[in-house]
Amino acid sequence: MNKINAIIIDDEPAARASLALEIELHCPNLRVIAEAGSVAEAIPLLRNQTQAELLFLDIQLSDGSSFDILNNIDYEPFKIIFTTAYSEYALRAIKFTPLDYLLKPIDADELKAAVEKAMQRRQGDLHGQMRVFLQQLQIGASPPRVALTTADGIHLHYVQNIIRCASDGNYTMVYFADGGKLFVAKTLKDLEEILLPYRFERIHKSHLVNVDHLRRYYNRLSGEVEMSDGAVLPVAQRKKAYLLDLLNGIGR
Repeated sequence: MNKINAIIIDDEPAARASLALEIELHCPNLRVIAEAGSVAEAIPLLRNQTQAELLFLDIQLSDGSSFDILNNIDYEPFKIIFTTAYSEYALRAIKFTPLDYLLKPIDADELKAAVEKAMQRRQGDLHGQMRVFLQQLQIGASPPRVALTTADGIHLHYVQNIIRCASDGNYTMVYFADGGKLFVAKTLKDLEEILLPYRFERIHKSHLVNVDHLRRYYNRLSGEVEMSDGAVLPVAQRKKAYLLDLLNGIGR
């Protein structure tokens, strides 16, 4: 069986050694042929690399980020799996793309699943996915955006313009301040993980709302809220006390 050549980019020697060991133990179809511990080392290595197919790329390195590497190489020849231990903003960026990532410390089952998924991905998809990810990484202090994946492609939207998200099975309908809406190929739980840091609250099993777009609370049934688009949504009984505390604290 022909082995797949892989490269590990990580600024922690222990992390590189640990990943290489996990690959040796659990991915017999892979062979690590090179490593780099910094952006400065990685760029010339990857520019001159013609044998590797798979790249394990740490998101944050001591002398820069994965963006600095990808912006200076032709990454099309590689299947890429990102690795990270702590970068919340990068995880939010990745979660809204089909790109693959692993959380440190690396779990063997997750490693095997990520490798299988990455190697099956059509190479033609990579440019668009990477462009969205790189745009997300560069957001910095500008208003945060999310990339929403639908059946027809990827749509970029500012978080502040999202009013609410409503569950629809394994999909979610996202409603915007301009009156538009988008049927997204993510569950409400997926969106909650990404949007929670931006003042979004899960008020009901079927509803995730932007607190900045709350307009009124109705003290009826277990509680209801009115959003800026006029929608009136139920509040779960277990969320009522928490939501009232949140609303009472907005003006303080």
